[in-house]
Amino acid sequence: MVSITTWNIWGLNRPLKQKEVRQAVRDFNLSLCVILESHVDVGNLGKVCNSVFRSWDWSSNGGCCDKGTRIIIGWNPAIFDVMILSQSPQVMHIQLVFKIDKRMVFCSFVYADNYYVSRKELWHNLSLHKVLVGNKPWCIMGDFNTALNIEDNSMGSSSVSIGIRDFQECVDDIEVVDINRMGIHYTWSQKPKNGVGLMKKIDRIMGNTPFVAEYPNSVAFFKPYRLSDHCPCILSFPEAGKVKPRSFKFANFLVFKPEFLGIVKSVWDSTLSGVHQFRLVKKLRLLKHPLRSLLFKQGNLHKKVEALRSKLDDIQQSIDRDPNNVDLRVAEKETSRDLLEASLDEECFLKQKSKVDWLRAGDSNSAFFHSSLKIRNHCSRIDVIKDSDGNPYEGDAVFQAFVNHYQKFFGTQGDISLSPAPDLFSKVIDPQKASHMIRQVTEEEVKKAMFSIAIDKAPGPEFHVNRSDEGKSSTPKSYADSFWQPTLSR
Repeated sequence: MVSITTWNIWGLNRPLKQKEVRQAVRDFNLSLCVILESHVDVGNLGKVCNSVFRSWDWSSNGGCCDKGTRIIIGWNPAIFDVMILSQSPQVMHIQLVFKIDKRMVFCSFVYADNYYVSRKELWHNLSLHKVLVGNKPWCIMGDFNTALNIEDNSMGSSSVSIGIRDFQECVDDIEVVDINRMGIHYTWSQKPKNGVGLMKKIDRIMGNTPFVAEYPNSVAFFKPYRLSDHCPCILSFPEAGKVKPRSFKFANFLVFKPEFLGIVKSVWDSTLSGVHQFRLVKKLRLLKHPLRSLLFKQGNLHKKVEALRSKLDDIQQSIDRDPNNVDLRVAEKETSRDLLEASLDEECFLKQKSKVDWLRAGDSNSAFFHSSLKIRNHCSRIDVIKDSDGNPYEGDAVFQAFVNHYQKFFGTQGDISLSPAPDLFSKVIDPQKASHMIRQVTEEEVKKAMFSIAIDKAPGPEFHVNRSDEGKSSTPKSYADSFWQPTLSR
């Protein structure tokens, strides 16, 4: 595991604070440490940094600060190659390269000004840096000195301040999201002498979509602040684990392929013995392999679209030079048809995986689907968890925490009465309605349930039709309507 951190320690001249940083490097196994609000004079930087970082390399933005150094970066040269791209009093932009595998990520370390007007310069700086980053992985971390949302304040006004609104506009502009996180929510504590002080989440770790795609198992930790009033913000890159077998997922666009009906018919016409439900499950299972093969045959949908688009560009340029060439006209028509089909396949595939219900067919914004898919997958991951005893589990060991919990939970013995208390069921369904609900399932109900499945949904075993909803308007048709007219038989 490789970890980097930013920590507003509020002064690094004192030996006690230097000791705390060295202790944090050991405790959190850090390979890069960024100290914010250091207050170290430029002339004293060498002495302080050599005391804190020892054999590490270091740099700072002391040369552009009016009063004391605001940001100091120290890193282990055996782990990283670091290039300082640009710096200002409120941010340092670097390019970070992992020596072991040459992966690269842009990092911006922020120590924002206290006054919202001064922070406008920082927001502008980040917007400009986004242009340099382009489609490369980019993470931004540090002390932004303002909350992003109302719930990031433990108390105070319920209205959105100018500072919050400016920060929100910047985040929308540079297109970043919070990295999957765990630990303390309020990263700054006012620590008053008497009474309860204000707490805020003003330290964050954010990344753009390419970062989430390149480092999907990255995790942001917010540790207790110890002698500071700010949390150490730690970004960890767990080592890649073994590739886990993926469950079968059906791609909707396959139903429009010429081979699809033949594959389904050949499996469905096979003879199997057993009850109806067993035969249905068995046939669905037999469909997995041929459908996987059909999907594999389609190749990489995204590269296929790019290749066809490039091919069409070349053909149309050739037509411009030779307008009367019949062969080029035929090739243009065929390539245009192939590109349209490939684009529809890609859009359908991305829409199904992104699970965005409120964006309907016709909006071919594949970039949106790409981003939505990657961010959803990143946020749904559980890479670190603690059990009830406080023991941490990381990476491939996470599942063991769940297994241990439920083994202990379901294995607990106790006095259990199988006779419910008389007042447990205070409301009882009318006997006539109850008997109506448990009557024999009809073929029409089975068909209605199957055809009510939404376009991009794959219900699990718990899927059922609500029999009490009979008589209501029918749900929208699914993809099944376009190719399946079932004949149910006993």
